[in-house]
Amino acid sequence: MRIKGASPLIATVLIVVISFAALSVVILIGMPVINKAKEAAILTEALQYMRSIDNAIREVASEGTGSLRTITLKVSGGEYEVNDEANSFDFIYDIEYGLVELGRFVKEGNLLMMSGVGARASEYDIDDDGNSELVLENSIMKVGIQKNGTSTNYQFINTTRNIRLLNLKDNNITITPEDSSILLDDFQNSTYGNGYSKLIKSGDHLGKAEALVHVNSTNFEYDVVYTLPASADFLIVRVENAYYRA
Repeated sequence: MRIKGASPLIATVLIVVISFAALSVVILIGMPVINKAKEAAILTEALQYMRSIDNAIREVASEGTGSLRTITLKVSGGEYEVNDEANSFDFIYDIEYGLVELGRFVKEGNLLMMSGVGARASEYDIDDDGNSELVLENSIMKVGIQKNGTSTNYQFINTTRNIRLLNLKDNNITITPEDSSILLDDFQNSTYGNGYSKLIKSGDHLGKAEALVHVNSTNFEYDVVYTLPASADFLIVRVENAYYRA
């Protein structure tokens, strides 16, 4: 019994089917590699721009009034955001291909690189004293910051009690700091004054949870920014915009 050769039409169809199948395999294998390389290029680009912006700010700050710098940004991905209240310039980018491991924290001069989206910022009575606190939270810990006053209605602020409590979730250990004072230039009266406190941004699934405490003391006016990165087991405390009062 003889089997005749396939007709030209059938052969063509077979070749097309086989070609499409091969192309599908190339796409399945190649696209993750391509996308990962794209993410790496976007992060590298962003870091270069952030370093350039940091250098420009340092140069302008060291020069006289009226000094200017112009920086042109090419945004291939992600978002750049000016955070006036936290006194920061942020780059936000959603990583999909595991280029940066979860919970990574790297400090390079003034640059902080943090990864994760597990932070939460909200207001509720965390210490059961009948008053709401500003609560910064991630999967590891919760931090309660005193809530007092508003930007249009200053109230008395004593930084000794800025941090009301720290709670470690794994073993449910709660720590109540005795003193969280902010002391500037050894002036004892800089630890208290009139002011207010607030969440910088409220919500869930944040890269970092932040609260701000503004203090107008006898000698100084300043802000304290409390930052809890997602997936971090530490709290960052920064004093910003501090100056002597005339």
